[in-house]
Amino acid sequence: MSEMNAVAHRLVGGLVNHNSRLNGRPFDSGTPMTPPSGRLRNWVHYGVMIPDLPEPHRSFGVMSILGTPGVTVFANDHAITTAPSDTVYTTSAMASMDTDQFFVHSIARDCEFAPDGTHLRFGSDLVIDGSYPHFTVSRTHPDVTAEFEIDATDKVTHFANIPGLYQHWSLLATYRGQIRHRGHHVEAAGLCTFEYATGVGVHSLLPRTRLKIPATFFTYHVLNLDDTTQALLIQVLWPGGFTIQKAVYLRSLTDYGSVHTRGFEFRVREYEPEPRRTPDGRTMRLPQTMSWRVLDRDGQCLIAVEGSASGDFSYGLGAGYVGSYEYTGTYRGRAIAGRAYMEYVDCQ
Repeated sequence: MSEMNAVAHRLVGGLVNHNSRLNGRPFDSGTPMTPPSGRLRNWVHYGVMIPDLPEPHRSFGVMSILGTPGVTVFANDHAITTAPSDTVYTTSAMASMDTDQFFVHSIARDCEFAPDGTHLRFGSDLVIDGSYPHFTVSRTHPDVTAEFEIDATDKVTHFANIPGLYQHWSLLATYRGQIRHRGHHVEAAGLCTFEYATGVGVHSLLPRTRLKIPATFFTYHVLNLDDTTQALLIQVLWPGGFTIQKAVYLRSLTDYGSVHTRGFEFRVREYEPEPRRTPDGRTMRLPQTMSWRVLDRDGQCLIAVEGSASGDFSYGLGAGYVGSYEYTGTYRGRAIAGRAYMEYVDCQ
């Protein structure tokens, strides 16, 4: 990395990664979770991630963006039919869904969003109701119907906190719910995440612009390491492999968590044999096997994971995909294994 890139990395990393003032503290229950409003909050993200459902479902996710941030890895410009500020992109998938995991709505025509965020209806596909700490999520799909009750804890991870520009956080939560699929019914319970982000998008300045903030690689993983402990991994790159963010976040029902960047390494060991072609005409290689790790503050291995993709990638996580993988590894010296939720976008 050049000296200039090293300086830029420290500056950007300080803005995005340095959230020590917030991470490790209880969540402020008065934090708003409202839909987009005005030029300084013209896009919002709502997210729910459950990494380890029983077969054939494997994982469940909601990754919805109301408005358009204007970031390359989260852009679906080909799907805009009205205006960027009126567009909602949502991917909500389980492995048991064969189609319709990605859907696009007009806010004005198709959706109903309460100003305080307590009722969010995305056409006939998805409803999120409630306020902190209790939420319900209802997903209606031709193949699957899923209903979850979510109880958020006060254990919060702040991915970014740039006042006036961008905030993104994730709550450790528990869920219980039921899934109906082709005449079969299954109940499930465990750990999940409930997420929210908001910020100033490029189209706040130029309403119809197609200019982008050039983030070209993004991956995000959610793993339940045991019944009480959850790990989150995030990596974001700009052109040339310049790192914007890389970290592993750990938290539990009894611990407010910690952030780890020392020795961070995420590596795709094998890709799928053939690249995927996205609806906007890109080709994208998706991982088949991968590994990642991070060290503790003493330089010892904190967590190390080997993963094998489950073959259930679906398009619509921004310009990329969402899926799951089976993993084995170690955490604080003990063996771990399970299934992880993964988001993956490679526009490099």
